[in-house]
Amino acid sequence: MKNITKMVAVALTLVASSLQAQWKFEQVSYVGALEADASKDWTKNWTNWTPKTTTYADPTDTTTLNGAAAGTLNITNTLTLDASKVYLLKGLIVVKSGGDLVIPAGTLIRCKADITASPKNYATVVVERGGQIHINGTEAKPVVFTSYKNTGRDRGDWGGIALCGKSPNNQGTDVQLEGFNNVSFDNTLAKGGGTTDDDNSGSITYCRIEFGGFAFEPNKEINGLTFNSVGNKTVIDNVQVAFSGDDSYEWFGGSVLCKHLIAYNGTDDDFDTDFGYRGAVQFAIGHKDTSYYDLSYNLPSGASTSEGFESDNDAGGSGKLPLTSAVFSNVTMVGPVPVGSTYSALSATARNAFRRGIRIRRNSRLSIVNSIFMGYRNFVMFDGDSTLKAAGVMDTSSGYSFPKNNLFRNNIIVNTTSAFGPASTTANGLAEVASNNTAYLKHLSNWIKASTNSNRVDPVAYTAGTLLVDPKNPTAPDFKPVTGSPALSGSNFSLDRLNDFGVVNSVKTLNTISGVNISPNPASSSVMIDFDSETSMQVKIQILNMAGAVVKDFGTQSVTKGMNVMSLDISHMQSGMYLVRIASNGGFYSSRLMIQK
Repeated sequence: MKNITKMVAVALTLVASSLQAQWKFEQVSYVGALEADASKDWTKNWTNWTPKTTTYADPTDTTTLNGAAAGTLNITNTLTLDASKVYLLKGLIVVKSGGDLVIPAGTLIRCKADITASPKNYATVVVERGGQIHINGTEAKPVVFTSYKNTGRDRGDWGGIALCGKSPNNQGTDVQLEGFNNVSFDNTLAKGGGTTDDDNSGSITYCRIEFGGFAFEPNKEINGLTFNSVGNKTVIDNVQVAFSGDDSYEWFGGSVLCKHLIAYNGTDDDFDTDFGYRGAVQFAIGHKDTSYYDLSYNLPSGASTSEGFESDNDAGGSGKLPLTSAVFSNVTMVGPVPVGSTYSALSATARNAFRRGIRIRRNSRLSIVNSIFMGYRNFVMFDGDSTLKAAGVMDTSSGYSFPKNNLFRNNIIVNTTSAFGPASTTANGLAEVASNNTAYLKHLSNWIKASTNSNRVDPVAYTAGTLLVDPKNPTAPDFKPVTGSPALSGSNFSLDRLNDFGVVNSVKTLNTISGVNISPNPASSSVMIDFDSETSMQVKIQILNMAGAVVKDFGTQSVTKGMNVMSLDISHMQSGMYLVRIASNGGFYSSRLMIQK
């Protein structure tokens, strides 16, 4: 059998190289978002933990960002705001292809939505494919988007910021964010997708997004900051989303790379990943408050509990590529349970509305390493048997292939002994599974605690002064580790996915074939495929782009029992990353192919 491992490694290195050109994981010695040195606390000076009571200046410019009369205000050239003014934002502010919205340091923008207006006022910034936004805040002078209200500010006072790019997702080349399809005055907005990983939607640095998350329709809220197929040339660094009416951050596909994110007291999930997002995030904080939870938590259908992380490949749990396989490192996640208390001490509503630090479902391959989780009902839930298998927690007989050293490693998890009291076949204080199967729960729990994963479960008691300084302080939380904290050591940056950024090379559901070898890889003019088949059958051979569209169809081929060898002519194809797909009525096998001319 040929050495496929080496060829896969070459292909992955080529994919990762474009992502690494401008962004790398910082190799720090600590676990979590912060080190103990107060002078290196990146949350200081520019953040705001009490925006409900902050006195903000009234708007002095009510026209520049006012699209309420027509529903939208289109920016087609460069529009540079003036930091000496306070802007009122109304309507959909749409940065079209070729447009650029430039916001200098210290700019304050007050935002007002109104669903009862005609046309409806969504008060949202949308950056379309080909457009850019440059939010140029500094530590001393952050850019602030906040509610127009002087009193009574709350989640959903306005929409949020949505970036749309040309990086691949696993749904198509024109994937629209929910709610925008029913915008009566323009139902074509907020579409993302394409084939350009190094696409550039601009930059957002030192920016606060407060009280966003407006509901376009019932159960169709926009997030504080949404990424729709955003490319890795986009710069995202030092952003705080506070009191969002839905998720604080959500990534739909794309490869954008982010650092220094804060999700503070959001309604639904802190960090939500979907549709094949495969970028990376380092240094992030998620914080839950029992007063802010998804109000749909107790609906008989469509219920949504508030998680720290939620991750899907797509709504159907398919094996569509690219898979959701992003990597998060150095994250501090603080759940709703107060330090020193227990999950059972929460109110009945809070016990039902808040659940897990992480919910992995629908075929996701998300990885979280070098991080801290505290104060949750459960650390992680795997939602479905197939998800357990696909992620590598259970056996891999299903045929899924993924890089080693994935998922959850080098994390600190505290409060598990008092997080979930009642023993059950689906959950304990550490883990939860969707299936009513004691063996699955035990397998997942043991896997997390396995020495090879280097997770530290309850290394200290969940009491004040044992791990972090004061993470639940309501006006000035302090997420730094205390002296002697286990968070000050134990990080590991040699894990494969920290270098590959979660790239998953192949997916197999066609279990009658094995030993698939594609060579050479990279290739220029032709490529050979050889594999073993358990039976004679008909298969279709295709090459797809990374958005999932067929770019070369080699038709139906006859496969015999035993070894099969096929030659594919790719001489007329352009350089880039593609997928080779072998499909039959019994399933499919897909693997990456790099074409280099």
